This record gives sequence, structure tokens and C-alpha cells, in this order.
Amino acid sequence: MTEKKNRTKSGCLWLILLALALLVVLSPLVLRGIGRLLTSADTLENADMAVALSGDTGDRVSEAALLMRDSYVDGIIITYTNEEARDALFNEAVKKEISGGKIYTTYATVSNTVDEAKAVRDLTDERTWDSLIVITDPFHALRTRIIFRDIFQDTGVKIQVRTVADHWYQANTWWKTTEGVNLTIQEYLKIFLYYFGRY
Repeated sequence: MTEKKNRTKSGCLWLILLALALLVVLSPLVLRGIGRLLTSADTLENADMAVALSGDTGDRVSEAALLMRDSYVDGIIITYTNEEARDALFNEAVKKEISGGKIYTTYATVSNTVDEAKAVRDLTDERTWDSLIVITDPFHALRTRIIFRDIFQDTGVKIQVRTVADHWYQANTWWKTTEGVNLTIQEYLKIFLYYFGRY
């Protein structure tokens, strides 16, 4: 009886060790998958305008300038958070050789991605634009795509999401920094809340 119990304990121990070994081996794959789902950008196609979402110091505007230089878009939309931020992004766009006549700013003051999507839609409704490339940080790509496509779903406007190049947040390493972990958790939480009408 004792020998049978020992064999059972030994078997359980081996199962636990095997499960831990699998967890160690598979966890990087799972973590990368979590990051890739958040950061996946759309295949780049020509569009009418690039939308540089607010909340950074100019990287998104710089990405928009590259798209204009490479003839992917004809102009840039900046979302309005406040006068100081708008002027800083406008000046950054001009420094990147974007003509002032090619820079548009949304009317409504925005404080989150839903506000931005609605403000961009209001501006787009007044124009003949039918395609946009929305530029944001990598960790924000999935939520941006969900929200913008939801807000624009009955307009016929095609939405692409483009992420800032050479950003510190990477799908393959996000869990190695506290900021990366915090942002990843926050993004998935905000997506969850958006689906349930709480954000």
C-alpha cells in the first residue's frame, strides 16, 4: 500500500514538473501572442488622409509626414486636446515639411480614443475623404482599430491603423518592463470596458 502511494506521489510530482516545464517553454510564445494581438498594424494602402492621434510629442506626426513623402496620403488630421498640444503638433508637422494647407485639426476637444474617433468622423463628414490611415503607438493599435471601425462603420470610410516605427513597446519584449506590463493590462482592460459600454 505504501509503495502504491509512493508511486502515485511520484507520478503527481512528474506531472507537476512536466506542467511547469511546459509553462516555461510556452510562456514566451503566449506572451508574444498577447503582444502581437495588441500591436498588429494593417497592410498599408493609399488613403486620403493620415490621422495623428494626440497623446505624444510628435512621433505620430513624423510617421504621417513619412506617409505623405511616400505619397500614401494627401494630408494630415491632428486631434485637438488643447491649444498648446495642437500648436506643438502643428509646428512639428510644418518642421517635417507638411504644408499648412494640408494640416487639419478636429473641432471638438478630445480626451480619449472614442472622442478622437467621433471628432475625426465629424470632420470627415464635411469632406469627400473616403479612407484614413490612423497613426498611434503599437500597444494602442488593436483598441484604435476596434473603436475607429465601430464609429465609422456606416460611413463607407475605410480605416487602416498604422503604428509608429521604432517604438520602445515591442510585441516580443513587452513583459520585460513594468511600463510594458502595465500598458498591456490597461489596453486589454479598456477594450473589455469598451465592449461593455463602460469606456
